[in-house]
Amino acid sequence: MSHYQYWFAVFLFLLAFNIYAQDETDQISFNQLMQFMAKHKEIHATFVENKYIKGVDVPLESSGDLMFIAPSTMVRNTLQPKPEMFKLTGNTITVERMGKKHSLQIDDYPEISLHFEGVRALLAGDTERLTYLYSVKLTGAFTDWKLVLNPLQQGTALKSLNLNGNHDSVKSVEVHLEDGDYSIMQISKKMQ
Repeated sequence: MSHYQYWFAVFLFLLAFNIYAQDETDQISFNQLMQFMAKHKEIHATFVENKYIKGVDVPLESSGDLMFIAPSTMVRNTLQPKPEMFKLTGNTITVERMGKKHSLQIDDYPEISLHFEGVRALLAGDTERLTYLYSVKLTGAFTDWKLVLNPLQQGTALKSLNLNGNHDSVKSVEVHLEDGDYSIMQISKKMQ
């Protein structure tokens, strides 16, 4: 390789790297985020959640596994402090605790529905459903974005859902209630 070819190759590499780096720091649009999310067929992750409740001095911590199977199945398998499995498929919620199963229809529980429908719509890349339920504000770049969802329905206990992420991964979910209670869930995607 000649001296000129070497420097030309270095120049092309730096140009490509600069374009890639620029893309990484560019603002992410809501449509881009939803397109990334729509590519998910299945997601496996672990979580650690802290709930902050008025009158309780220390946060209540739980941890376990999460799974999303497009387009509509979400599973939260709590391992600590007590085993509990929560599964949402379509409009049916199944809760398994201490060897007993209970099934409910999500439409009968609007507070639960609003929370989980928002997360499920995001993970499925379902723009229409998400914007039907929430006002949406997205800030940040591809590598560090924040999505604030405020319910459009009046009179709910849910004040907002704040989701933070990186590319197509949700890293944390904050649930803020109107009464001041809130929870923060840290999420780590499992490698498949």
